Amino acid sequence: MNSLSKTFFILLLTTIIALGQKESMNIPSPLESSMMISVTIGGAFVVTGSFSASITERVDQFVTRIYAQAVQNYNKDVPQKRREVFFGGVNLNDAEMNLFEFSKRGITLIRSNGEKLTIDLAKFRLNGDFINNPYLKNDDVLIFPVLQLEKNFFSIQGAVNKPGEYQYVAGDRLSDAIDLAMGINPAYENVNEVIINRLSYDGEKEELLKFKISDNPELNIGDRIMVLSEETGRKNFKVFLIGEVNKPGYINITKNNTALRDVITRAGGFKQNADLNRSELIRGVNVFKNILFTEEFENMMMMRMANITDEDSLSFAIDNKLRFARGNGIIDFNEILNENSNEGNFIVKDGDVIFIPEKLNLVYVFGQVKKPGYIEYREGELYDYYIDKADGKGEMAKDEVYVIKGQSRTWLEVKEKQKIEIEAGDYIWVPKDIPRTFNYYMDRITLVSSVVGTLATLILIILQVAK
Repeated sequence: MNSLSKTFFILLLTTIIALGQKESMNIPSPLESSMMISVTIGGAFVVTGSFSASITERVDQFVTRIYAQAVQNYNKDVPQKRREVFFGGVNLNDAEMNLFEFSKRGITLIRSNGEKLTIDLAKFRLNGDFINNPYLKNDDVLIFPVLQLEKNFFSIQGAVNKPGEYQYVAGDRLSDAIDLAMGINPAYENVNEVIINRLSYDGEKEELLKFKISDNPELNIGDRIMVLSEETGRKNFKVFLIGEVNKPGYINITKNNTALRDVITRAGGFKQNADLNRSELIRGVNVFKNILFTEEFENMMMMRMANITDEDSLSFAIDNKLRFARGNGIIDFNEILNENSNEGNFIVKDGDVIFIPEKLNLVYVFGQVKKPGYIEYREGELYDYYIDKADGKGEMAKDEVYVIKGQSRTWLEVKEKQKIEIEAGDYIWVPKDIPRTFNYYMDRITLVSSVVGTLATLILIILQVAK
């Protein structure tokens, strides 16, 4: 190896070692150092002071990096328990509450030569216009204004993609508001006008100012903008079919004009084994899907002026819970495809569920029978036939028997020698005769005796007073 080769090898080895030391000690290389600049952050940002930046960094990249470092440092410095409270949003002081909030609009960039630029990072992050995200230069200063959305705001609602409340910056116009709301929602047609609701300084008076969007009026602090359009009826209205139809699943419908007959037809009609006697159309009651229309709220509204006994209240609570969970359409599914019947004209609604069960051809017998379970249905047979098939009643069975209808779950008590038609899918229940102990009867006698004694005492007092 000649001297030149040796010199080159030594230089290469020295460079590799130096780079390794730089990496482990996080020391910038001379080349990197020559590309670093100093940028100062002031105003109402997460942290303030002078920070190193690359000459290839734009404002948004720099701000995002410094922000992330501040959050990381906070998480290291603040005890774990304190951080849990912070992220839970409970019992925080004002400094902590505002730690991660900063203005993304109205940021002032001051160059070392005195040039001033107004930066709008919110707009840049929406439309990618680099006018609001320039490259940084050495000795740049970024001044962040205070963020006070409760006072320094405007709001925009209506036919826009992202309605909401936004930070107001002096000089904002209607076009700025629409840009921040991510533009006009293409689902709406003929969007040409807005109404601006403008309050007086004391908040007691309002002006309703109507403008064409093309007028692009200047905004005031606190303006509330409504982008006008008739509500679109083009929504994904559909019903869901379960069970024995040829094409189960979602069926698209109109808002208010699709008949149940049309839905079944689009689903390819019923299968041969569809049990139309037990079929149901189920409609949820909480159509608003809003916390003000919860089951609890609905129950309180129902009970507010009710005049019923405690026993009836329990029964009503069960019935009302079922009503809220699923309101059923009273429909004879056997007549749906009959063009001369009104049953098929029932108008379905978005979110309806149509359940077409399979024919069971079975009756379920349970309770105090020796062999509870499904028994094959036989047309014309009464309840006692199925009890016999279940090996008869058990020793603890009561005399009464109940037939529970398969679709409606209606309970029918079978009286002696009463003939109740049994249908496929019905239930037959034999209740248990609960044994009573001696203490039970003594408690009943004591209760009755107490009532009788009280009545006797009252009668004697009344007789004495009458004398």
